[in-house]
Amino acid sequence: MIARLVKALDDAVVYVTATSRKPRRGEVHATDYYFYSPEKFREEIEVGNFLEWSMVHGDFKGVRRDALADTLRDHTIVIVKPEPQGMRKLKAMLPEALTIFIMPPSVESLRRRLVQRATETPEQLEVRLRNAAIEMAAAPEYDYVVVNDDGKVDATVEEIARIIRAEAKRPRRYDL
Repeated sequence: MIARLVKALDDAVVYVTATSRKPRRGEVHATDYYFYSPEKFREEIEVGNFLEWSMVHGDFKGVRRDALADTLRDHTIVIVKPEPQGMRKLKAMLPEALTIFIMPPSVESLRRRLVQRATETPEQLEVRLRNAAIEMAAAPEYDYVVVNDDGKVDATVEEIARIIRAEAKRPRRYDL
């Protein structure tokens, strides 16, 4: 969905998040994520390189301050994909940031999607599903909530693109 969104919007790019989890099959360092060992991630936290970081599904995830500043300087639309705890931290530091929660139609639908994707072990899948209920409860904290109905990815992408285009007309300033 995010790849389609980037194609639908002028000068849009996905910010590459850092994580301490191992790459999944086909994932590329610095393209999909910045993959750090847990030790390296902790070092980067300690020296203050992260604008925000959280423990998500048992792994560190975070937004590097320098990389986000560079990306915002070079692109009109920067899509960041934090979990709700990361969104709260980013919104506290960057209150003008637009937040959109992409909601599955149900937890069961999410389960089917994750099983079909086949990127998690059964244990990881259960952790993700437990966390999904908590994450979905945070939806009212976002500026917008868009339901990604089964089989309607194109409609969901277009709805999100419409929101971003409308919101892009408002001037925003980000001090990093």
